[in-house]
Amino acid sequence: NEELRRKNTQAQLDVLRNQVNPHFLFNSLNTLVSVIPEDSNIAVKFTENLASVYRYILEMKDKEIIPLEDELKCIDAYRYLLSIRFGKHIQFELENLNDLNTKYIIPLSIQMLIENAIKHNIISQSKPLIISVKIEENQLLVCNNLQLKTRNVTSTGVGLKNIQQRYKIF
Repeated sequence: NEELRRKNTQAQLDVLRNQVNPHFLFNSLNTLVSVIPEDSNIAVKFTENLASVYRYILEMKDKEIIPLEDELKCIDAYRYLLSIRFGKHIQFELENLNDLNTKYIIPLSIQMLIENAIKHNIISQSKPLIISVKIEENQLLVCNNLQLKTRNVTSTGVGLKNIQQRYKIF
């Protein structure tokens, strides 16, 4: 019975991990297609950062937890991809990120929280989205200014549920 429970839990975790890949790849390829005709140098740098992030996804897909430092290295490349996609209309603030090699996190959880902020908030010249990643009182916080989209954005709740379930399983 214990072995069956363990295999069931592992299967659930595998399903949750696999939700990340298609969404990320779809958005990135759409951005790349729009950049190629405008500036080939930026397209090359975008592709290099995309490869870096995707390599990270593939390397971390079977790990339950990783050092926060590793996650933030990936987020640096991911931030570049978003800066090309949204320009100056998206801003990041990284604060109080000390002793990163002693703190651990579930892989790709910061990326999913950033994607959630992008999905549900207006991002424009007059209303830039500001996302902060910081540590306060030994807790990692990923925050953004709330400026909900006026059109009805259907939320499946998959992103946040995914993170909650992965922590619950772990």
